[in-house]
Amino acid sequence: MLRVMKQLALLFFLFILSCNLSAADRELSFARDMMEDAVIRNDVEGIELARARLTRIAAETGDRTVERDARYLAALSSMFEMFSGTLDTAAAAKVMTVAVRQADRVVEIDPKFADGWIISAMVRGSAQRVGVPVPKDPEGAPNRVARASELDAKSPAVAFFAGVMRSMNPLGAAPPEGVQMFDDLVARLDADRAATGRRFGLWDAQARAWQILVRMAQDEPRADVLKPMAARLVELRPDFAQGQDLLAYVTERPFAAAPSVAWKPFLTDAAGDGKSPKNPDVIAVDRAEDGERWWYRVAFHDPLPPSFGVNIVVNRSGDPATGMKWWGNGSTARFDRLVTAWITRDGDRYFGRVGVTDDSGSRGARLMKIPADIQIAMADDHRSVMIGVPKSAIELTDASTIVVAGGTHLVWNDDAASAANSR
Repeated sequence: MLRVMKQLALLFFLFILSCNLSAADRELSFARDMMEDAVIRNDVEGIELARARLTRIAAETGDRTVERDARYLAALSSMFEMFSGTLDTAAAAKVMTVAVRQADRVVEIDPKFADGWIISAMVRGSAQRVGVPVPKDPEGAPNRVARASELDAKSPAVAFFAGVMRSMNPLGAAPPEGVQMFDDLVARLDADRAATGRRFGLWDAQARAWQILVRMAQDEPRADVLKPMAARLVELRPDFAQGQDLLAYVTERPFAAAPSVAWKPFLTDAAGDGKSPKNPDVIAVDRAEDGERWWYRVAFHDPLPPSFGVNIVVNRSGDPATGMKWWGNGSTARFDRLVTAWITRDGDRYFGRVGVTDDSGSRGARLMKIPADIQIAMADDHRSVMIGVPKSAIELTDASTIVVAGGTHLVWNDDAASAANSR
């Protein structure tokens, strides 16, 4: 009888333990959905609330798998928060310092967890970009990205970041292999969603967004291909903030008529001093006022190709110690307002990434963070582009400095810089 009672007690204990584990799993699933939804909406407050919940789950659970997953999701949320376009350098550094510790703990708990290795690699790289020193790996430690791929190359997180890395090309168009990697990932995720009935989540949204972005990063992007893809993405997830941006990027717009204004010389630049003689070469910038709008006329040495890019880079205070560093080769300029017009034109219409942002928005690639009705006009000789920017969007002061850069719609090639007092 005593033996039977002991067995019943053990079964009861295991039943209570399974109930507790189920409750922990349910809470983790809720926190995961909460985090993914906040990232998709680019809702920083929601991301922070979800991360606080995940951190509490990791601290309180007695289940190592639950702890592993909670810490992984907390680190993942931190990386996406850094790219939200809302954090200044100090805030981003604080977030990423904690993320590195969370991610490193994940791979300590489970060295065979591929997602842990890839997020550890990603948050370490992101931390270093905002000036956070990261602990050095011991001698003989595996490369984190390579280790993740060895463990599970088809994990959505691993496949996504592998595609991002394979698509990066600072010298021009995204390699075809990178484009194919996102096509493959989208197909796998769609098939999985159809088979399981799961909802359209974070990796579905990110994979489809990058499927569009890598096609925009081709030498001759096509609006007729990109627009249906962006429309479908927004249809699948209407609250996806990046999806709404992408839909705006691929929507064709008419060029404005050339403004009737009094142009004044603003900047000059030597011909032939760009990084590549094959890419657009800035030679002069004129400026004019038109009511509540500044107009910048950027002249190039040769007629512009169908796809090209212009940036107006503003340091409102002129203080060389504030803002984000401009990425021009050897440049010491910093900025807190960035006007972007990276476009592809077809006759009297164009599409592309056009917007105004600040230094934090630029860090997160949120190029339309500051609402602004930017107008773009082309000169008849196709050697000049005119960009009209609302004065309220860039807020020039008497001490402001400006860099105007040009190139392809993919790579910066040449710039012209102003002295102080560029108002």
